[in-house]
Amino acid sequence: MPDDTPALLREFGWTEREQVGPAEYTDRYLRSLSRDLTVSPIERFVYADRPADAAPA
Repeated sequence: MPDDTPALLREFGWTEREQVGPAEYTDRYLRSLSRDLTVSPIERFVYADRPADAAPA
């Protein structure tokens, strides 16, 4: 579930910065590049980062 993603990432030392669903992903990343690809309704894009010195919990 999308709402569970931040907690899952934290377990491994990651911090979610952004999460988008299929419609926004298509608009932002595919259409802007003139790519006609299908994105599944269940696909999510998550941008996360982890400090270089962070170790998994």
